[in-house]
Amino acid sequence: MDRAQQNDVFGVFLTVRSRLAGLIYSRVRDYSTTADLVQDTFLRLWERKSALRNVSDLAGYFLITGRNIASDHARRSRLAPVIADIAQLEHIADPYPSAEQFVVGQQELARLQRVIDTMPARARQVFVLSRIEGLTYVEIGNQLGISPKTVFSHMVVALERLQAGMQIS
Repeated sequence: MDRAQQNDVFGVFLTVRSRLAGLIYSRVRDYSTTADLVQDTFLRLWERKSALRNVSDLAGYFLITGRNIASDHARRSRLAPVIADIAQLEHIADPYPSAEQFVVGQQELARLQRVIDTMPARARQVFVLSRIEGLTYVEIGNQLGISPKTVFSHMVVALERLQAGMQIS
């Protein structure tokens, strides 16, 4: 395409830009989206400028193309009201773990169970009542017939074993 024809496409765009923006705005009702779609219209025709040689009414062609782009955008917005741009679907996290994450989680859980199983009996009992059952040290002491200070001592032993056991391997 020669320079004159490139200037013609750009010049026609500049003359119809305001009308094009009004036409697009009447369909999308958003200034930011309108500006984006006006630019998209120009880019679409600029990329295909060699195919526009035989177009007799370039201004009308711009307007029709802009109207079609705005209609496509409005249709996509109605189909996906929460996510206007399908590309954003990639950013939605899957709430379920992957197979790999599931296996790693199962291995960690088994490792944790092995560490708990190796704790002294009373420390294991205190740990389970505190961390699994959610009881306070006073409640654990009342249930086991020991003082809250003794419960605390057993919990220290349990947590030390847990920390040491989970760091190995």
